[in-house]
Amino acid sequence: MTCYDTADCVDCGVDCMEIAEYYMVTDACWARAGMGAYDGMLCIGCLEQRLGKQLQPRNFKECPLNWRNVCIPEYASMRLVSRLLGGPTSKWRKGALEVLESMLRGDDNALFAKTLLSPG
Repeated sequence: MTCYDTADCVDCGVDCMEIAEYYMVTDACWARAGMGAYDGMLCIGCLEQRLGKQLQPRNFKECPLNWRNVCIPEYASMRLVSRLLGGPTSKWRKGALEVLESMLRGDDNALFAKTLLSPG
């Protein structure tokens, strides 16, 4: 079975898409959890259990998927959003605030640039 066959967490079996925990961590973080590139998916709880620590903003890969998770939080679980946003110096928190400020000014281009979602 490849990671494309199912969205189930390989440890606990929960559907990661259903619980809105679809994300990307850095290759180093994924490897520390004992996962290979095509080994499947892990929910946040199981990934943290494997790592023995709570995820930090720096553990997440800079990519449109993760930007979508912070800029449009209904796509992500509260647990995932809380790990991405982290403390006040998190690049994810700063980026999400920049996007929000741009959108309040009527400019959807910042959201498009971060998430690759088409504007409007």
